[in-house]
Amino acid sequence: MVTSSDGAPIPFASIYIKELTTGTTSNLMGEYSVELPSGISHVSFQALSFAKVQLEVNMEGHDIVKNIELKAQDYKIKEVRVFSGNEDPAYGIIRKSIGLAPYFLRQIKHYKANVYLKGGFDMNKVPRLFRKQLKEQGIEEGKSYLAESVNEITFNSPNRYVHKQISKRSTIPNDGEDEVLGFLNYSFYDSESDLAISPISRKALSFYKYRYEGFFQEGDYYVNKIKVIPKRKNQKLFAGYIYIVDKLWNLHSVDLLNEQFFGKIRIKQVQEQVKGKAWLPVSHHFDVDVKMMGFNVEANYGGSVKYDEVELNSGLPVPSSLKIAYAEVESEQAFLREMEAEKPLSKNQQKVEALLKKDDLSNREMMKLSRLMEKENKSVESLGKGLRLESQDSLYQIVRDTVSADAIDWNEIRPIPLTKSEIESFGIRDSLTLALAGMNADSVDYAKEPSAFSKGYGKILFGGKHYSSDSTFRIKYDGLLNPMSFGFNAVDGLTFHQKFKIKKLLDPKGRVDFFPELKYSFGRKNMMWKLRSVWGVDYITHTKFFMEGGQWSRDFNGTSGISPFVNMVSSLLLKDNYMKLYKDNYFLLGGRSYIANGLMFNLQLRYQNLHRMENSTQYSLAYPGRNYRDNNEVLYHMDPELFRGRRALDVEAQIDYTPKYYYRINGNYKRMVHSDYPTFMLRYKGGFSDLWSADSRYDLLVLGISQKLEWSFMYHLTYDMSAGYFFDHSSMHFSHFKHFNTSEIPVSFKSWERNFNLLNDYEYSTNEWYLEGHFSYSTPYLLIKNIPFLQDKLWNENIYLSHLTQADFRNYNEVGYGISQLFLVANIGVFAGFEEMQFERWGFRLSFNLGSLE
Repeated sequence: MVTSSDGAPIPFASIYIKELTTGTTSNLMGEYSVELPSGISHVSFQALSFAKVQLEVNMEGHDIVKNIELKAQDYKIKEVRVFSGNEDPAYGIIRKSIGLAPYFLRQIKHYKANVYLKGGFDMNKVPRLFRKQLKEQGIEEGKSYLAESVNEITFNSPNRYVHKQISKRSTIPNDGEDEVLGFLNYSFYDSESDLAISPISRKALSFYKYRYEGFFQEGDYYVNKIKVIPKRKNQKLFAGYIYIVDKLWNLHSVDLLNEQFFGKIRIKQVQEQVKGKAWLPVSHHFDVDVKMMGFNVEANYGGSVKYDEVELNSGLPVPSSLKIAYAEVESEQAFLREMEAEKPLSKNQQKVEALLKKDDLSNREMMKLSRLMEKENKSVESLGKGLRLESQDSLYQIVRDTVSADAIDWNEIRPIPLTKSEIESFGIRDSLTLALAGMNADSVDYAKEPSAFSKGYGKILFGGKHYSSDSTFRIKYDGLLNPMSFGFNAVDGLTFHQKFKIKKLLDPKGRVDFFPELKYSFGRKNMMWKLRSVWGVDYITHTKFFMEGGQWSRDFNGTSGISPFVNMVSSLLLKDNYMKLYKDNYFLLGGRSYIANGLMFNLQLRYQNLHRMENSTQYSLAYPGRNYRDNNEVLYHMDPELFRGRRALDVEAQIDYTPKYYYRINGNYKRMVHSDYPTFMLRYKGGFSDLWSADSRYDLLVLGISQKLEWSFMYHLTYDMSAGYFFDHSSMHFSHFKHFNTSEIPVSFKSWERNFNLLNDYEYSTNEWYLEGHFSYSTPYLLIKNIPFLQDKLWNENIYLSHLTQADFRNYNEVGYGISQLFLVANIGVFAGFEEMQFERWGFRLSFNLGSLE
């Protein structure tokens, strides 16, 4: 057993066997068991807040029973060199660790490890409402559930993991993949992880405060204890302690608490010097305390790691300051001799060394060091790789249960002993499994399968999907009684809409999709239809050809105007018809393809027979004495020529170019991933008269630039700027004007990042020239999220700035502040509009992230 000085068992104490590069832990009762080879082995025992005990054990063919007593760690306070004025000395240590984190993240090129996982949960309390349902699934209040597995994890830099589950046994009903494995792969050195913000990530100083609480000596090293204090409540932040090796600045261990909406997660991790100067995690422990909606669940997971193969990244230069530190700590003069024989440092490496020689780094110098180290890492990783990234499918592969659980002697391979209650749990489960197997063998399943007729009837009424036996042919139908099939507007009246999606896989490289739609207008007593077909011929170049034709009522503002659903609600309840429509009999064909990496080309030819439409109904649920506004009257655009029927033949060509666009190829599909550069756009659209009786004539040229800059999963900045000029607008239909993305009505289903929230949907459209720009910044903490009781909310705060100048409407600026992700689907904001720097309007806006209602 592992106990404290007063005889109390120490649960989950870390145990490391140097010769085997194997780590494990004691169990909940402090019991441990390790298998050592013959001869001398060096075994260390440690637990957070306790001093490390190191033993030299000589195995001579018989078992040894050894109780280990750990004494409380004696922390000392010393004057630390990395110290600046009255600042807590923890900050100097943290800056060094943050600056070197990119190096430690890439220090290992490859490892293969055997990982034993054991965990489970105690179902202490289940709300009465869920007891019956959970009992049917095999989970009951007052019972414990357990799982253990043997795994092999192979890692290859920079981020490729292969998880091979050798075997697993579990008393947890419907137990699937070990979700904790994702946390085992999490690195506290990673500044880009979406799981959480590490206390030593590049952005940590914006989220954490630190307090130095002393040091202790462990062998040849001194280890600093630093308290981590989150500046605000947030589900991505930790609180607790991290331990950093002095002068080396790598992690020694962590003891951190993360608070989620469902409860608390405590993470303990111990690292050891596994190979050379590489420190790797050798034991993990997770405690989860769930208290939510009447549930009370206590869960824990422990993991022990045995490294079979470890390969350092020889192409990654070791900072000289680390070599000197190793030499000072361990008196290994070989490191100094190695330094003398090294090649001259590159300019980037010289900057790194100059910063590392400083005892006291400022925040700015820390960020510079971190970026230089990251740049050095990427230059090594990108040698000969170009823009192609490794396939996402190969980054994390899972192979399950290669060996039957019954074929393994768990007592032989289990590094963490089972407690008495855990042994009983497995015993009960095994008995139940045998009993149920006998019942299944002697019984007949009388459950009736639904008939083919009933299943088909349900799909017709409520929608569904149908797949061919080989899954190459698929049909999706929305159903006769789908609520979204019904619509209303003042022009069409009540409408009934039916949609199908038909997909046929042609070969590994292509497919054809058909999208037939029917819509009946009860107000105009007219059947509308359209059919779109798309042929995907190459997933590498994203080459597609498309063709579409039909007879449909369309919004003059295209897809940038009001949502049909919102317009229906406004019309029926307020008798306000914001949407203005025209009849479009049309045919179009076109295609798109990447003609080079990052260079997309689109081409489209369209022929239209456009017709004027009038309101067909005055029906609404309220305000019977009020009339709907005329469908063909738009302030500032009163010329009836703009709305009269005409024929149009137009061509549209567009080129989008994103420099240095990184990509992945998964099978036959190329996925564009990211670029550090903006996307440049050039578009031409022109209407040609005297062909096929067309009488529409215009030419439009547009230039644009856009980009989304992301510093993490929490912060991002977007900008989108464009300029357009009509060289000719001698004969145009109003639908061919440049219409802007607007939200005149206070409720929408739009993103506000590229939107004018206070402008009318049609009044500011133009057929002359325009300049348009949108800027937005999203952050978790800006104004109200700094209020303590709101800090743990998952909302983001956003700043918006939009600009519009056109021939008849100069220098319009719109600023806004919004909160996004309210209840995960809602956004609320307030906006103000200025014309020629004079305040003109303001308004509240509400939007929902429900694209299906558009």
